[in-house]
Amino acid sequence: MPRPTPPLSQRLLPGLVAAVSAIACVVAAVVAAPAASSVTGPVRPGAGGSPDTVLTAGGAVRGTVSAAGRRFLGIPYAAPPTGALRFAAPQPAAPWSGVRDATRTPPSCAQLGTTTEDCLIVNVSTPPVTGTAGTARTAHARRLPVMVWLHGGAYTLGSAAGYDPTPLVTRGGVVVVGVNYRLGPFGFLTLPGATPNAALLDQQAALRWVRRNIAAFGGDPRNVTIFGESAGGHSVCMQLLSPGARGLFRRGISQSGACTGAGLGPVPRAQADASSLRLAAAVGCTDAATALACLRAKPAADVVAAGGGFLDLQWVPVLDGVVVPRGMREALASGRYNRVPLIVGSNHDEGRLFVWLQYHLGLGRAVTQAEYEAGVRRSAGGDPARAAAALARYTPAAYGSRDLAMAAAMTDSTFACPAVETAAAAARRRPFRSRQPVYQYEFADPQAPVMFPDALMPLGAYHSAELYYLFATLQGIPPFTPLTPAQRQLSDEMIRAWTAFARTGDPNAGGAPAGVLSWPSVRGRDPAVLSLRPGGTSRLVRTVDDEHQCAFWLSPTTG
Repeated sequence: MPRPTPPLSQRLLPGLVAAVSAIACVVAAVVAAPAASSVTGPVRPGAGGSPDTVLTAGGAVRGTVSAAGRRFLGIPYAAPPTGALRFAAPQPAAPWSGVRDATRTPPSCAQLGTTTEDCLIVNVSTPPVTGTAGTARTAHARRLPVMVWLHGGAYTLGSAAGYDPTPLVTRGGVVVVGVNYRLGPFGFLTLPGATPNAALLDQQAALRWVRRNIAAFGGDPRNVTIFGESAGGHSVCMQLLSPGARGLFRRGISQSGACTGAGLGPVPRAQADASSLRLAAAVGCTDAATALACLRAKPAADVVAAGGGFLDLQWVPVLDGVVVPRGMREALASGRYNRVPLIVGSNHDEGRLFVWLQYHLGLGRAVTQAEYEAGVRRSAGGDPARAAAALARYTPAAYGSRDLAMAAAMTDSTFACPAVETAAAAARRRPFRSRQPVYQYEFADPQAPVMFPDALMPLGAYHSAELYYLFATLQGIPPFTPLTPAQRQLSDEMIRAWTAFARTGDPNAGGAPAGVLSWPSVRGRDPAVLSLRPGGTSRLVRTVDDEHQCAFWLSPTTG
């Protein structure tokens, strides 16, 4: 049995939380500005023929139309989870009359920087339309594949509005649906009477909304791909595990999801209960018999403040036996999960982002020798022998600096090797079961554009860097420098592969990246990985597991 990856919270030092919190306040101001959804005027059932107006099951919505396509923002897929619905399963949204304004940026769910709970919405983006009012249709004759985006942010931060999907929509010819879901304790509280994994149930409610309504936007409700990055990529794996998600999507793409790692769960119920009781006590709800009612009566700001900082990972999916019946490793070993075609991948230098956030941004300096040693030990978990072996492998001399060595240990243990493990296990042929197509990639642009530059260390292909090749913004922020022509070529290749996969289940259907004859699925002892690089230099490699020392990290012994 492969050794479980130690929780990410044990590997991120305390200063990281404060550093990210500072950024989160800026991000929240960008993506979470509340905008009341107004409803104006009557609408005839046939008014959906106008390009900017669509009639959904809940009522008519009016969005924006441009040469880049159509956007409809802030459409409710569930009732506001307030009052008695706080910490409860999502309930149907109330219908409305007239035309709902879907042109303004909706609020994000309650998190650092905002306390809005009326946030269970989807944003829908479609390619341009042709024709005149009454006959408008998408530029494609057939209904388009649908890609449902689950944002990242360690299950405590983020918003669907932080990602502009225009590149995917215009160059890939797909409909993209961004989903807000509850975060932090609002999404994962487990006190008696609360609904565990409410955030995952939110995602399923959004997928049911897509199935019921997306045809009105030109999408194909029978051809839905879920995709996400970081906690969003992990969410893809949780929906693979969840019986309630069966049939709601046909394919999945998990980007840097660390699906078999322990950092983002699912955690045992006892651990989740302990976090929930600590939260209740922190806001003054100390009577176990009334704790849930007490928490529901508290201002959202109090719950956010008591919920902990970004990336301390208290609030993650829970092994509740219902929404999440088993862990990812157990599911992959038994085949008891929603088996759909998958793309699984990670970035070459994931850990550098976290070193930058904690030390270079947070403290304005490089790591010390003591900090480097402590960081590598945390990556190795609580086993002293493994920690000593990791320090011997991840030396500053081998990687060029203490910062890079510590970042490499985090990259390999937390992201790269779990991706290798997930892809191999999902693709493994089992008796009486057909093989599940699984494609693995590693994003490896060594000079990926950054949100903010780092003078102390090259960020390389850092955690979340690949999103700038699929979206126009990352958490509402454009890249510090625009994509170069070579990077734009890689962006075209990635969009072509991602959307071809959404269309057919085969990323090669749109033409393989330049210089690569094909992107083969993972098979047996030949785990071909597509290394994504700029300027037509993407290529197949078979050394990812060796480069990231996965035999060491995935072995049950120190090796």
